[in-house]
Order: sequence, then structure tokens, then C-alpha cells
Amino acid sequence: MGRSAGAFTDAGTFWRQRINAAPDYSVIEHDNRFRAHIARSPVFASAYQRCMVDRDALLSTYAGSDLADICEGDEVETDEGICLRITEEQIHQQFSLHPAEAKEHLAGRLRLIPGIGPATERLLIRKGCRTIYDLRHIRRFQNSAEEVLQIIEEGDFGAVAALIAGRMGRTHPDIIMASAFSPDERFCFLDIETLGVFSRPVFLIGSAELRGGRICFHQFLARDIDEELPALLAWRDSVPQDATVISYNGRSFDLPYLADRFAYYGIDHEIARDQIDLLHITRRMHRSSLPDCRLGTVEEELLGIERGSDLPGALVPEFYDIYRRTKNPGPLLPVLKHNRQDVLSLIELLRSYRERAG
Repeated sequence: MGRSAGAFTDAGTFWRQRINAAPDYSVIEHDNRFRAHIARSPVFASAYQRCMVDRDALLSTYAGSDLADICEGDEVETDEGICLRITEEQIHQQFSLHPAEAKEHLAGRLRLIPGIGPATERLLIRKGCRTIYDLRHIRRFQNSAEEVLQIIEEGDFGAVAALIAGRMGRTHPDIIMASAFSPDERFCFLDIETLGVFSRPVFLIGSAELRGGRICFHQFLARDIDEELPALLAWRDSVPQDATVISYNGRSFDLPYLADRFAYYGIDHEIARDQIDLLHITRRMHRSSLPDCRLGTVEEELLGIERGSDLPGALVPEFYDIYRRTKNPGPLLPVLKHNRQDVLSLIELLRSYRERAG
């Protein structure tokens, strides 16, 4: 085990003492929806009771079983130790929306030009200026139009996304248009599971890439707290340096959280220069039409995905901790399933948005 891990040999002991019966969620009695809106990490009583029954059944069913006999995975060796990598592949249907379509659409966004707001845009359209190409003939906007068109024509996702974010906000749906400039092989769909909030360890990193018409899905699992650093390193080494990370609230949670955990171990690692946070785009597009913008709600309302007896995210740390303490893999299975669906839903949500944009 390397020097970094050696400096934290007591991490497992520390977190075994730190993780106790005080949950980070609130159980909402009688499934009271009003209380759910004011509670922190709410779990309805009916769902909680179901999960407790499932937990006991899983503990009984998998008593004496070994995780390696249930999950098809392999151990990944890093300079700081080993972790478990669970791998799955499935067919990927190519995304619609091509760079040429994106360029045509963005060339019609006059507001990408500094000095043009909604009112000026409407005035210019009434005068016959419908694309940025038309603005090259107006002295006031000529230079800016040339600069913006060059960015669009070069088709670099990071530059185009920065242009859109600077002029219309980083939650603007045109970020989906910009995603057409990022090759599918650069996408990294990401979701993490942690032992709570406020700098607690990451124990599971779900990550998917698109390669050769297939979805390559990996879960990097720390089977105990001491394997957190190897899991972080194994995930880091699996992601292309120029990756565009796709997440759901990753800009505010997943990516800063990973950066914080790397820093905890004294590792300076830049997490994804290019990223798309689908939560904020979803809020901007569907806030008024959806009861809420939780991923589970979006799955049901927009994607037609029914999770059924999915483990609520608030209960994930508790189920993992039961596995960690007992080494009974039963309670870990719904955690892996929950994380897997979160990641795969990101792919389907991006696909849905690109189909609508096209």
C-alpha cells in the first residue's frame, strides 16, 4: 500500500466509530406529502417499512454468501490498494442530433452576440436578420458576429458551452445542442454514492462510457472504508482526460464531492473541465410541468421508466453500512441496482433531450 494510504491507515477505524444510528433522513409518517416538502431527505413511512422488510429478507437469503459469487466483477489494483470493479455492457443506440444541425440552430441564436437581448433580437428579426450570418452586414455587430461564428464553426464543445453559458446561462437548453460537438466516446455518465454529506467517504462510483455502439458501465466499489482511495484512483484512471461528464446535480454535488475526497488524500486532481448537469437543464425546461425534478420523477414522467421497489437514495448509506459491518452482500444489492439505474437514466435523459432538440 502506498504512502498516501499509509497516512490514512486509521480511516476505516475512524469511520466505523463515526457512522452510527443517527440517520441523515426523516421518515414521514402516514406518507404526509406536506411534511415531505419541509423535511430533510424525506422517506415515506410506507417505503421505509417496505425497505426494512426487504433488508431482512436479503440478510436471510444471502447469509453466508460471498460478494464475489453474486456480482461479476474483478479486483482493480492501484498504487494505493485494491477495490472491486463491477462491469456490464449493453447495446447503445446512437444519439440523434448531429453537429451540422447544432451549428444551424445556434447560428439562429442572435442573443449569442454581446449587446443583443430579447428585445433587440425581436427587433432584428422583424428587420429580416434571422441568423448571426446576417449580422455580419451590420457594422455594430460585425466583429462580434465573426467571432461567434468562428466558435460555432470550430465546434469545440467547451468553447460553445462557455459561449452559451456566458450569454444565456449555463442552464439554458441550448447546452444540449452544444453536446452534439462532443463525440460520444468523450461522454462520461457519472453518479456517486456516499456515506452521507459533509465530506463523508465515497464508497461507490457508477460510471458509463459509450464505445463502439455499446454502453460500458462500471461500478467502482469500496468494500470497506479503507478501499475508498483505490476506488477513487481506479475511477480516475478509467476516464479520458478530455471527458465531458454528464450528471444529475453533479455540478453542485458529485464533482465537488469527488474533488474534496481526492484532496482529503492529498491528491490534486482536476475533475472534468467540460460537464453537463442535466438537473439544472431539467428544472429550467420542466419546473412548471413536473411535481418535482427528482430523477425518479423525471424517469416516470418523461422517460416512462418505472423503478418499482427501488431503494430510496436516503437509505443507501444505511444499507451499505449493514453490508460493511456484516459482510452479508444482500443489503448491498439494492444499492448497486439503485446506482446502476441512476447512471443509465442519464443516458436516456440525454437521448430524450437531444431528440427533442433535433
